[in-house]
Amino acid sequence: MFIYVVFFGDLEMKLVLAVAGNIKKTFGLEARVSSVPFPSKEGYDPVRGQYRAGDVIRYLSSLNFPGLVKMVAVVSFDLYEEGMNFVFGEAELGGRNAVVSTYRLRHPDERVFFERVFKEVNHEIGHCFGIGHCPDPKCVMSFSNSLADVDRKEKDFCSSCRDSLKAALKPYL
Repeated sequence: MFIYVVFFGDLEMKLVLAVAGNIKKTFGLEARVSSVPFPSKEGYDPVRGQYRAGDVIRYLSSLNFPGLVKMVAVVSFDLYEEGMNFVFGEAELGGRNAVVSTYRLRHPDERVFFERVFKEVNHEIGHCFGIGHCPDPKCVMSFSNSLADVDRKEKDFCSSCRDSLKAALKPYL
């Protein structure tokens, strides 16, 4: 049973491997990294200069790997969803697929940048395991509308969300 990490765009392998390590530590499932081709026009809006997150997730639905439990795409390009200027990521609540963009998470300090990416990856995979947004602003499942929100929260789940995650992970561990 694996959580697959696929990546598109200009990303350093160092980051992708760190994301895989974070997933193993956070969710207790092995993470496998796979590079797959991404159709460059899939979900791209030339007027906005952004990709629609839902279209990326639909593309992920066409991919299948042995032992796949969940899949998260980490992308370097900017994402949006209808009615929003941008999104850091998106996931299928209780589903299989998620996407996280590094585009707005960048920081000159690599440690801060990686931590931001880990938070958003954990958040979106949490949604895949059926966990909704949390009112605790420190919980990784709190909604992030800005970088300040991302920086405020921790990369871990609050006790209530952790209990929900443990229950959701039980069939896979």
